[in-house]
Amino acid sequence: MGSDFSLALQNNKPIRTIASIPSTSFHNVEYPSETKRISIGCEATDLYVSFSYSDGDGFLITDTTFIPKKNMFSMTVPNGLHNVQIAAKSGTASNVVFVMEEFT
Repeated sequence: MGSDFSLALQNNKPIRTIASIPSTSFHNVEYPSETKRISIGCEATDLYVSFSYSDGDGFLITDTTFIPKKNMFSMTVPNGLHNVQIAAKSGTASNVVFVMEEFT
């Protein structure tokens, strides 16, 4: 089951934490359409991020980017994208931080 943060900016909560993400499948994260930059990271576990899969799809490293533990990956979001998929490299990632930014 994915995470729906589509109302996060409206509710003044631009920083969200995902409690658990497995390495066996992708976890889908929905974010507000007005989001222009996302940042993702985990203190204890390496992650993979992609825009090419759906929630629950089996984990593949094709079309993904790698985020080493203790790092944040930030990117400007292309217009029309409102979700991203995240998977742990191994085991289960706990307390994955997801940050959304809106430019005015």
